[in-house]
Amino acid sequence: MSAAPADPAGCRRIVRAPNHLGDVIMALPALAAHGADIMVRRWLAPLLEMADLPGRVLPLDAGLGGWRAAVGALRRGGYEDGVLLTPSFSAAWLFRWGGVSRLRGTDTDGRGWMLRQRLPREVLRGHHRINQYRLLLGQDPGAEPAFRPIRPRPEVLDRWSGRLPARGKEGLVGLFPGSNATARRWPVERFAAVARTFLDRGVGVAILGGAGERALTAAVAAGARGAVDLGGETDLWGLAAILSLCDLVVTNDTGPMHLAGAVGVPTVTLWGPSDPGEVGPPGPRHVRVTGATLPCKPCFKNACPRSGAGTVLPQAHEECMRLIEVDQVVSAVEAWMPGGGA
Repeated sequence: MSAAPADPAGCRRIVRAPNHLGDVIMALPALAAHGADIMVRRWLAPLLEMADLPGRVLPLDAGLGGWRAAVGALRRGGYEDGVLLTPSFSAAWLFRWGGVSRLRGTDTDGRGWMLRQRLPREVLRGHHRINQYRLLLGQDPGAEPAFRPIRPRPEVLDRWSGRLPARGKEGLVGLFPGSNATARRWPVERFAAVARTFLDRGVGVAILGGAGERALTAAVAAGARGAVDLGGETDLWGLAAILSLCDLVVTNDTGPMHLAGAVGVPTVTLWGPSDPGEVGPPGPRHVRVTGATLPCKPCFKNACPRSGAGTVLPQAHEECMRLIEVDQVVSAVEAWMPGGGA
């Protein structure tokens, strides 16, 4: 990335990017249009390089040492205007300590007194998250949501292409059974059932997950002989490359769902407690499977608080995800696979 030019008024601008994989991906269109320098968690910085953004990247490390280094980088940059795409007090406090005097962001977490331009959280409601970030950056929030394309490195593609299962005539499906939010996880045995269905039809299956999700990916692989388990083996560069080599990805609501969309791969996404209208991948290449309607959906909870008898099932706990049936997901996948998955 090259250094971003100052705006027409001559001031230096900096944006604090979100802290989560999916949110950074959804912020990329707005960040690209804004053109300012960007501060982002170090592990997420590769996304900005793969998206070829115009601004300079300031990686942010955890802990007191990272905070001090970030303050120093902000002061050396001489930034005057800052936009906070995170809602936290600490983000505003960091920028103020770094000498950024004019801040714009949501009036949340008790930080309103530090902001020059305060936006009530309510103004974001009703917009897709991609357009919420546009609004925060002073852009048109009514534009059609769309991903900023992400392009994996060619050498990383070459390295991972040999690790994936043979594509065969019916293609390659990636499965992502994990999520940091337990309430958003479709049961592991159902992912395994989907994997078996397509393995039996000659479709290659790769099971993906982060370092903390090895047990989940291993459980799916144990129930689907022939699937390749890559759980915990990739960094962001590698995950983007693998996803781009798939013909389709089946995934819970999680960061890699957005990464798959941004590298151009169709997805079948599984929805329970969250709202696909706000955070779902945009466009016709992304099929949403939502299961049955429940009075508690969407609840936006990371862990299901329900217990006792369910609305439809005998047990209420995580009922929204358990009401998504295997045949619904298989049918959605078949519609996108080469030859219809037959």
